[in-house]
Amino acid sequence: MPIKSILYLLLITILFACSNLETKEARLKEDVNVLLEEKLLDGQIAAWHDKEEVNIERRLAVVLTFSENKKICRDYYTILIDNGREKKRVFDTSCRISKRNWEPVNWAFKNGNKTSARSRFNAFQEMNKDAPDSEHYVSRYRLPPVLLKSVKKAELKYKLPLRKMIDKAAEKKELHPRLVHSVVKVESNYNPRARSHVGAKGLMQLMPGTAKEVGVTNSYNPDQNLKGGTTYLKKMLNRKGIKGNTALALAAYNAGYGNVKKYGYKVPPFKETKNYVKKIMKLFKE
Repeated sequence: MPIKSILYLLLITILFACSNLETKEARLKEDVNVLLEEKLLDGQIAAWHDKEEVNIERRLAVVLTFSENKKICRDYYTILIDNGREKKRVFDTSCRISKRNWEPVNWAFKNGNKTSARSRFNAFQEMNKDAPDSEHYVSRYRLPPVLLKSVKKAELKYKLPLRKMIDKAAEKKELHPRLVHSVVKVESNYNPRARSHVGAKGLMQLMPGTAKEVGVTNSYNPDQNLKGGTTYLKKMLNRKGIKGNTALALAAYNAGYGNVKKYGYKVPPFKETKNYVKKIMKLFKE
């Protein structure tokens, strides 16, 4: 075959390979942009295969969404699984350039492993260490002795089936019943008539504004209060920067989401809030 023909075929092969690479890279960029823009909430992870990489699975997880220099940014980590072998997690941050156009994410450990993104992820993990899955209702669970003793005493005193009522409210909002029990214990000690010095009322101590927000007209009504309290707690669990983090959701329930956000998506440095989160997490983990 003439040299010119060989060179021509070689050039065509190279151009075709480059075209395929560009197409694959374009697909990958589009996939990631869609995930960062509208699909993934904080705490969620996506996994997929490209049609040209059947042996490679890509995983992208968002750790935290925040604002920086008037831009929306997202801490994330990526994982490549090549023929069943999982490579090192890569932590980094991607900021939004324009609508559905984000800075490229890193897939290779050698290209970047941002310390700040990793440290925030580790802090989230530590706060939820040993805690049951807070976002899923379970029908079989154990109440620690301190909760069981308190709820039985309250059921006799107020003549209410509090365990059944809490279980029902937890199931409707897909919350772990022990988490709801723990909040009720710390908030009111199972007293449906409880009222704080700042005006919080009922089993889950709803403030007037919060009660109105979740559609509660009578905070002293146990069913209404539990429905409203679990609705609000679930809402906090799903807020940006909190998603899936029980400790932060409890901090937001106590001190407000604004304060959790203000202090960099950490438990605010308020003595009351820190003690509140600590007490409930201890009951929840037992």
